Amino acid sequence: MAPHLTPAGARDLLPLAVAQKRWVEDQLQQVFTRWGYHRIITSTVERLEMLMAGGAIDQATVVRLQGGDDEVLGLRPELTASIARASVTRLAGVPYPHRLYYNANVFQRSPLGKHERQQEFYQAGVELLGAGGTLADAEVLLLLVDALNQLGLPQWKMLLGDAGLNQNLLAAFPEDLRPQVRTCIANLDRVTLEALPLPGELLDLALLLFDLRGTPEAVFSKLAGLSLDAPRAGKLSQNLKSLVEVLRSTTEVALILDL
Repeated sequence: MAPHLTPAGARDLLPLAVAQKRWVEDQLQQVFTRWGYHRIITSTVERLEMLMAGGAIDQATVVRLQGGDDEVLGLRPELTASIARASVTRLAGVPYPHRLYYNANVFQRSPLGKHERQQEFYQAGVELLGAGGTLADAEVLLLLVDALNQLGLPQWKMLLGDAGLNQNLLAAFPEDLRPQVRTCIANLDRVTLEALPLPGELLDLALLLFDLRGTPEAVFSKLAGLSLDAPRAGKLSQNLKSLVEVLRSTTEVALILDL
């Protein structure tokens, strides 16, 4: 291969693209600092075991490096794990909550057979650590609203979901088919969903969950007719209702629930 070519999945940013990128970064930085968040810069290289510790990162996506003493390292595929590590180890004496923002490159290895796919990306975002509940969720979502408005994006809509409520809804399906049902719903693949070996009652439930998106009023009405794993499901549903109420009381953003 010609030595002057970039590696597969890599790219250069020319001056115009750099100027556009800097403009976006400047706009987002204004929003992040306005909300009281402080920038953190973490190491590009992390121990592979640290990246895998939370279970949220697919090991196949990590670009690996070989460190000294046979230590296995990886280029960060996202920022959350690195920021959580820094918060626990380097900010241990700082009272919670920690409001941190980042603007950095990340690296994700291409799937097999997709070697030309981009492997370096740029991410900007915030982490609100040590706070939870409806108000913490609302803070991050309202910050997102502020950021999108700052960037001048027209006619956008916010899609909200709840991972815990989604897991509760999927609990009715056989464990071996649950991942397939989840994937079909996430990918809007109705054809594959209808072809799964599900008995009639579960297939009806799967198709109902497939269509469980729309205005908050419509989705909550459908949820009320489902047999959920109470009381946890009821609490999750109520938390989501409270979040919707907070958002609607403070912003005019168009909300769509997608469970």
